[in-house]
Amino acid sequence: MLVKAFGISDVGLKREGNEDSFSTDDSLSLYVAADGMGGHLAGEIASQVSVEIINKTFRKWVDEEAGVDDIFGEPDDSLSLEGNYVLGCIRLANRVVYEMALEQKKYHGMGTTVVIVLVTPTLIITANVGDSRIYLVRDGELEVLSKDHTIVAEQVEMGMMTEEEAATSSMRHILTRNLGSAENVEPDVFEIEPTNNDRFILCSDGLTDLVADEEIEEMTNNEDDPEALCRKFIDKVLKRGAHDNTTIISIFLSDMRKTNEGPLKKIGLFLADIVIGVQKIIKKIVP
Repeated sequence: MLVKAFGISDVGLKREGNEDSFSTDDSLSLYVAADGMGGHLAGEIASQVSVEIINKTFRKWVDEEAGVDDIFGEPDDSLSLEGNYVLGCIRLANRVVYEMALEQKKYHGMGTTVVIVLVTPTLIITANVGDSRIYLVRDGELEVLSKDHTIVAEQVEMGMMTEEEAATSSMRHILTRNLGSAENVEPDVFEIEPTNNDRFILCSDGLTDLVADEEIEEMTNNEDDPEALCRKFIDKVLKRGAHDNTTIISIFLSDMRKTNEGPLKKIGLFLADIVIGVQKIIKKIVP
């Protein structure tokens, strides 16, 4: 499997500072984006701390080959070991941000969203808290893999509001879940099998406020380089006013067939060589 990824963050045209943070760790195939909140500095700290905690903790558990009982919080039996790592990392980041907000007055009320994609040869693990999003474009079709944790999203789910009403609601950015506002948080974690040419987009709402899903789908399908795609997204946001910070990570998968079939093919050729060798020996022995 070949994984190509690129991340970018832009302060926009209206904000003085950037409260978004992100990381693209190709050595772990772990990709994280966070959109902080809580006013000057606090939101920036919340997102930076969360991204750092998630990366360091995930690497530590991988290096130590930690078991599910070693993660932070109760493991989820429905998830893989790596899925539990992601789950535990988010829980731990939440606890750290929550404690910082309690202990230091200047951080009171701070919090952050988070979206994560972990790429493995057999599984794609996604997780989110808040309203930052994860998109998958597969076979040309766009699918939202994250779940918005907002008041309007819950109302749409309950049939109390339409998608069109939600898009223009003044409450569309009021979160029902984020890192830092409560002692414990439960992210939505999903696991799917990768396929060749899958494309993933992680983004803060600086993108989704100004670029429709249909546009994201079209732009992703028309670009073959993750860096170029990210820069085109930022250009479009800036042309439309860029009222918020915008962070985007693009992940492109390819060469799945080579990775998945290579070892099996090698084993098959090895066995074939053995069979041919045995047949030659038999012919020499048996006239």
